[in-house]
This record gives sequence, structure tokens and C-alpha cells, in this order.
Amino acid sequence: MNTFIASPFGNYIKPKNCIPVTGTWTLQPRGNRLLAVAKSLRYNRQFRGWTNSLGLPNPGIIDGVKKTKEHEVLSIAQVNEGDFVKLFSSIWSHQNVEINLSCPNISEVGNWSEAGKFLKGPRDWCIAKVSPLITIEEIGYLIDDIGFTQIHFSNTLPISKFDRYSAGGLSGPELRPYTMELVRMTRKYFGDKITIIAGGGSQHIGHVAEYINAGANHISLGSVCFHPIKFWKLLKALG
Repeated sequence: MNTFIASPFGNYIKPKNCIPVTGTWTLQPRGNRLLAVAKSLRYNRQFRGWTNSLGLPNPGIIDGVKKTKEHEVLSIAQVNEGDFVKLFSSIWSHQNVEINLSCPNISEVGNWSEAGKFLKGPRDWCIAKVSPLITIEEIGYLIDDIGFTQIHFSNTLPISKFDRYSAGGLSGPELRPYTMELVRMTRKYFGDKITIIAGGGSQHIGHVAEYINAGANHISLGSVCFHPIKFWKLLKALG
């Protein structure tokens, strides 16, 4: 089992024996990440997690490629239709990538099939990261029609799921039931040919065990990074 450090935490936290995921990077710069975090990131007691409306702030893919090592994973997202095609030509053929197909803070654009270009090449990791609200039909499209065999469940949960007057994404414990169900469904319908990375609200080794028992192959850590003591205890437990 591998432990991934989810973006954007993977930009800064790179423990030994973990795989950092950097980004998320877009074709063009989208503002200052630290400034956006200061303005947007908040702990929400009502939703029991961290909320943000960052909108993928980053200095652009050219900077991302320079800052991401070959063994790390480069997280990328499309903002305008056709961006995946242009991103493909900007990234080394052997660079590990995670295709962010779900961000609650930007409008969904383009066609998922364009992300299939990244399946070509000698990459160890070419991961599709999806919404906690994805349907089994959409998962089937990613796997059977496009050809993805590595799926990451899941991205942040749209806050509008709880409050139609609010926008942004929610990370933390509220994600666990969604991720658990997606892991179980995908393992049931698509068998062992799919590599599943489970992320969302893992705070201790028991949560990790639940994901693995449900059918996940690997684990992704994100919001637990806000709690250094809890994070390092979990890494120690993972060995």
C-alpha cells in the first residue's frame, strides 16, 4: 500500500516513503495560492471540516513541471476547453500525473476524453481524481471508454450539498461515507483491474483500515495535515 500526500499539501509536506501530489496546476497562472488560502480557507464547525473557495490558485504548469520531481505526482486540471491537450504537450511523457476532474470552485469544462491522452507513455501513475458525487455510470465511462485504471476517490464535497446558498468545497470527515460507497461500488462492478486510492477524512489508522477493507489499494492524506501531531501519529502507524 502506498500513502499519497494530496495536493496542495504535497507541495510542502514530503515525508519519506510517501508520494507527494503537487499542484493542482493549470495551463495558465491563476493567482497566488497562499493569499487565496488566507482569504478562503476556514474550519466550519457546522460541516465538521475545512471549507475553501480557492479556485485552483497556482503559478501555471511551467512552474509546476519545474517544481515536481519525477517520482512525485503532478496534479493538473482543465479550466478552458482544450487545456488538457495543451497540458499534455507541456509535461514529460514519464511524469506521473493526477487528472483533477472535479473542482467545486470552477465550472466544469471540456470533455473527459481529452484527459485520456495522458494514458499514453511510461507513467507509473496516471490517476483520475473525481468528485464524491460521481455516478457509477460516469465511473464506467472513465474506465471502459477512456481507459483509466487508477481512480482517486475523492475530491472535496460541494458545500451546496448542505447549503444551497453557499459555495466552495468541503474536506474532512463528511467525505468518508461518500468515499466508502464509491470504493465498494467500483470494486464490486469493475473488480481487481482497477487501482483505487481512497481519500477523505482519514484521521487515524482505523479510518485507513476501513478504506482498505472496503477495497482500496492505497490511501491519500489531506486535511489531517492541518493537525501535525495527528498526522505524524498516523504516518507512524502506517509504518
